Amino acid sequence: MNDARQGRALLVSVAAVWLTTGLLVLHPHFRLVGAAYLTLLGLPSWLMIAACAAELVLGLRVALGPPDRWLAILQTAAVAGFTAILAGLEPMLLVSPVGVLTKNIPLLTALWAATLLAREGWTPRVLWLLRGGIAAIWLTEGLLPKILFQQEWELALSARLLPVDPSVLVGALGVAQAASGVAVLLLAWRPLRWVLWAQAAALVALPLMVSLHEPLLWAHPFGPLTKNLPIFVGTLILARRCSTRS
Repeated sequence: MNDARQGRALLVSVAAVWLTTGLLVLHPHFRLVGAAYLTLLGLPSWLMIAACAAELVLGLRVALGPPDRWLAILQTAAVAGFTAILAGLEPMLLVSPVGVLTKNIPLLTALWAATLLAREGWTPRVLWLLRGGIAAIWLTEGLLPKILFQQEWELALSARLLPVDPSVLVGALGVAQAASGVAVLLLAWRPLRWVLWAQAAALVALPLMVSLHEPLLWAHPFGPLTKNLPIFVGTLILARRCSTRS
């Protein structure tokens, strides 16, 4: 896969998040959760429909059009504003076990990696931007909800999966995730590639296990599972690009 195709794959993965969010407004659970947050913010429910329509338009433009710096800035501002508002409204979203807000970091790094890739190719800046975004989600999801702020929802889910003390199991998984994030930043060549392939496999397996017990997460308006797509695509691309100099 050449540079242009890799950049396009990253853009399409980001566009898919916008498009699925826009389309999922048709699901009643999406509307129920979205309306609850709009009520807390004192905003009318019709704003959800308008926002989803705008996301559909934005997703189509990102998927079908060329990379554009100003469009990337617009998306960054939208995601940052959305993140700040929700974090202020409900700070525990910052330590969500499914990365409700923390997955916005790799989402934006995938967007900017694709945008810069079209302008300058695979420079060290682009490679490290993508590496940093991928490392960030494993570090945040490992340290915050699994080690520092363990939550009943994830502990209960873990208790159903394996006959082990759920706190110990969640903590051990957190250590493994955080360690893999550090590895993405420190390793190179084949060891880095092995870590990235293992992360790609986990990005498939973990959401499947979670969705078996909480399938409505796929219809959540904040996209905790759909945001895995740009992380997955970025991980695969980086695994192909990693070298002794990356």
